[in-house]
Amino acid sequence: MAFVPVPNTLAVDVIYELSGQRVENTLYFESPGGWSAAEISVWLANLRTLIETDLLPLLHTSLQLVQLVGTLLDAVDSISIIALVSPPVGGSVSGTQLPNNVTYTVQFKTALLGRSFRGRNYVPGIPQTGISANNIDATLRTGLLDFYTTMQALAVSEGFEWVVVSRVSGGVDRTTGVTTPVTTPATADSFLDSQRRRLPGRGT
Repeated sequence: MAFVPVPNTLAVDVIYELSGQRVENTLYFESPGGWSAAEISVWLANLRTLIETDLLPLLHTSLQLVQLVGTLLDAVDSISIIALVSPPVGGSVSGTQLPNNVTYTVQFKTALLGRSFRGRNYVPGIPQTGISANNIDATLRTGLLDFYTTMQALAVSEGFEWVVVSRVSGGVDRTTGVTTPVTTPATADSFLDSQRRRLPGRGT
């Protein structure tokens, strides 16, 4: 796919290692006045702190946060800042870890319908203690949603919005990407999900 610019929008790749496998989730944030390198660095630091305090305590110790990468999407050669987490910071839940491909999907809903106006993250590092049969435990489910809700509020307090980005419409690349504010994080059900490419040796 050709590069599609998305003005005033920052992509943040949250990168982990899980039992030797690189896994990542992407989040998007739009600032009406654009982003400076200093502002990106501050937001990456704030987001790292939130992940360490609100998200990782819910997840298995084998999940290690290793870096966050913030990339401006306004041009193909725009700013990209890497915030290394050294030493890596791990989850807090010990015991049995579910296989790397086992995940739980958190949806990002907007006020509009259609695939172009929905986002999601596949949460890695689900501990055995967080499930019952094939269902996620209600406490873990609530905790994950609370993390994203808190992140959304933090973004607003900093003067920008958590958004979903659409670069394609009807199978055709857009000239300019479209952003839509996230209204709420949600989950469709309590069933666990799977990402085959997160199995060791199959990629991110």
